[in-house]
Amino acid sequence: MGLGPSIKMTTLHHFNCPITRLLRNEENLEFVGIIVDGVSEVYDDKVYTAKRTADLAQAMRADAAIVSIDGWGNHHVDFVNVIEELGIKNIPSVGLSFIGLQGRLVCTNKYVDCLVDFNKGESGYENCIVGDNNLTEYDAMKAIALLKLKLKRSGKEVDSKEFEKKILKRLLFKEYDIKKVEFGDETKISRSLLTIDKDIADKFKDMEERIENIKVNIIKPFEHNIFVNSNLDFMPIACKVRGELGEGISSLLSGVSLMLTGVEKVSGYQPSNIGSSEGMLDKIVKFGQDGTPEASDYIIHVDIEFREGEGRTAEGIMAAHKIADMILSDIRNEIKKIDDIPYRKEEFYDLAKENKRKVVLIKIVSGLGNMYDTSMFPYEPGGFIGSRQMMNSSNLPYVISPNQCKDGAIHSLL
Repeated sequence: MGLGPSIKMTTLHHFNCPITRLLRNEENLEFVGIIVDGVSEVYDDKVYTAKRTADLAQAMRADAAIVSIDGWGNHHVDFVNVIEELGIKNIPSVGLSFIGLQGRLVCTNKYVDCLVDFNKGESGYENCIVGDNNLTEYDAMKAIALLKLKLKRSGKEVDSKEFEKKILKRLLFKEYDIKKVEFGDETKISRSLLTIDKDIADKFKDMEERIENIKVNIIKPFEHNIFVNSNLDFMPIACKVRGELGEGISSLLSGVSLMLTGVEKVSGYQPSNIGSSEGMLDKIVKFGQDGTPEASDYIIHVDIEFREGEGRTAEGIMAAHKIADMILSDIRNEIKKIDDIPYRKEEFYDLAKENKRKVVLIKIVSGLGNMYDTSMFPYEPGGFIGSRQMMNSSNLPYVISPNQCKDGAIHSLL
């Protein structure tokens, strides 16, 4: 896992983003979009990207902003700068961050006046349990309530008058329940049974020179008393059926997700920046969070054995994520063929709301490279192939719609 295993937002967390989920349901606010800003290494770059982020918020006519980050320490420089640049443009904001005792701000300014601390531990210190200090729906609820109060105090009170809605984009999700996962002679899906080719790892193990070996295991519900290597990500299993990310039709398997872990072959090095997350699965993952599976879910466990030194390189980590995405591609091909499983249908809309206060969500994400990077716009929901890394894009901010966030436009390279 990257910097801070307990607070890092996995790909699954962005896919299930609680702030996005709640903001889109706020009847009397217009959720105009999400700005994804990468954490930079050099101070001048931090200031530059903060200014561009605020420029985008102003161009989107934002009345207010919620600013979230899943890092601390030096990363708070980016966080504080974004809040300051928003304040200079008269855009009030509420910040969301892990603070506790260990993550207290390294700098501040007069605009940093309203923060929600999503530390969950009594000690106030980071730990290596994936999801333990994740941003939750309750944290998002507090931030939205505080934002409404700040809007009121700045003379931009939220009203409940009737208004016209204009649909900008429509996204339809078809969700198929998977009741059982097992190995077989080929990958297929039938009657809520997902069968995975028992030799699926062999198909890809020679495709990346930085990877020594690949193991694919099936972890059954509640059977978590097993050792796993350091967590690199949790990913949803979903595919596009029609359209681009954020519109059209996507299909999702529920009751199952993918877990990516890794270790170096010779030294046993566990990929990490500060604090790796290897150990007994039931001890190093907090299940049931937006960024982790339910304890009752099946987990397709892809374990990567890196060649010596490659678990410490950006190229090695990207190769691992690419392998995981290729394994998911086999499953996605079968999702598109499903014809004997009932599905739940859920529709999501990007909306324009006449005369409603406009709110933007700013996600400050990994952008330093290696295990602390983020990639944008993969070919498939929550995937990796086809995406562009934030670091390689100089951490310049992206603007995405709420639907694109829900459709897996953000992939965490943990």
